[in-house]
Amino acid sequence: MGVLRQGRSRSVRVSAYDALSTLVLPYSPSPPGAGCYGTDVAEATSVRLPPCCSAPSSSGASSSARNKPIVSSTALAESNLVCGPDSSLRRASLGDPDQERPSVSGRGHNISPPTRDLETLGLAPEGAQLIESGLSTEVVETILSSRAPATRKLYSLKWRVFTSWCHQRQWDPVNCSVNTVLEFLQDRFASGLCPSTLKVYVAAIAAFHVPVGGISLGRDPLITRFLRGTLRLRPATRTRMPAWDLALVLEGLSGAPFEPLESVSEKFLTFKTVFLLAISSLKRVGDLQALSVSPTCLEFAPGMVKEFLYPKQGYVPKVPTIIPRPIVLQAFCPPPFTSSDQEKLNLLCPVRALDTYVHRSSPWRKSDQLFVCFGSPKKGLPASKQTVSEWIVEAISLAYESSGQPCPLEVRAHSTRSMAASKALLSGVSLQDVCDAAGWSSPLTFVRFYSLDLDAAPGSQVLIA
Repeated sequence: MGVLRQGRSRSVRVSAYDALSTLVLPYSPSPPGAGCYGTDVAEATSVRLPPCCSAPSSSGASSSARNKPIVSSTALAESNLVCGPDSSLRRASLGDPDQERPSVSGRGHNISPPTRDLETLGLAPEGAQLIESGLSTEVVETILSSRAPATRKLYSLKWRVFTSWCHQRQWDPVNCSVNTVLEFLQDRFASGLCPSTLKVYVAAIAAFHVPVGGISLGRDPLITRFLRGTLRLRPATRTRMPAWDLALVLEGLSGAPFEPLESVSEKFLTFKTVFLLAISSLKRVGDLQALSVSPTCLEFAPGMVKEFLYPKQGYVPKVPTIIPRPIVLQAFCPPPFTSSDQEKLNLLCPVRALDTYVHRSSPWRKSDQLFVCFGSPKKGLPASKQTVSEWIVEAISLAYESSGQPCPLEVRAHSTRSMAASKALLSGVSLQDVCDAAGWSSPLTFVRFYSLDLDAAPGSQVLIA
């Protein structure tokens, strides 16, 4: 075949001749211009150069040795030198054939692919990497349980985006440098992502990436400064006007189709109970989804004047506190009523709604989780956080419809926290009590992210104990 490729110091040449069939795969017709010959063969095909093969000591080899090509330097291949497009050897070669490769010279440089399989390792889940490190399956399962299932799912989704980005550039996502991670974050930032989303990407990458210099990527000084810079360049913006009217929603919940509570369908009973509990407790949807009806987690005070709710055992909130506090709900106006206003206010009592919901759902519930699905085929099974969020939004929408008003757009379940906290502060509840009920460690959190400009309107009373 002549000279294969010109090196920097000397040529690589074939010192013996063999039949062409041992070097090139069987011929297949190709379109004009698709063939390659001469010095272009080494560039257009995938060639594996194992360093373990040594050249024979002399050219005068026996007939049995003539089945392999003899070169003056490192052996080029053990069986077939040039691989066609359908060869399995090409799929296991250095990677993308369009990738720029170092030149082949006679100095004996080893350009064989690294022993680490980038694609397999890059797409491997965190558990597989821990098992590869020598840990047992039981230990890995315990370690992975430190994160909530929703967090693991979110991290896995972000990690797949990062690995896909790295594979397009032939980089190892597990062992890449900090500069590579910064380039990825800059690419995401330039595409329009907000700083809070970039923080999720950093947390996900740090969960799978090996520590750099003994520290996690999330604590790297350059990445920390990068995230701080994105926040200055693209500060978070939010509106301080409420997305929906609390007084109108409470008015809608006081009548049909949410009343009379003892005879309404299980659907409307669930919607109303979830909303009243969310607006009265200031808790996140995850905290509501973790509540239980077991005797150790749900207690009613004598006379139904108060109610104490505890999360199920083992639940870790998003923001853990030193001393976990239960949700304490106070009855608005327990019977007997002395006026029509008290009777109307009792229709919005979360204690009454929750007591009715627990008793009516007991015949068909299949879980001790407080909120369970009411429709087939999952009737009685635990409701997910996404389902609970949809119930809250649906309650707001139906309350608007019952009042003859169009439902506002982009209503979110998380908005109940800002609405209830702002209304409670406006009603005279101290800021510290509001922060304690919501689980905020600092009043600054409420001021920056949850404070709304509400007018002092009568008719909507939210009590926080």
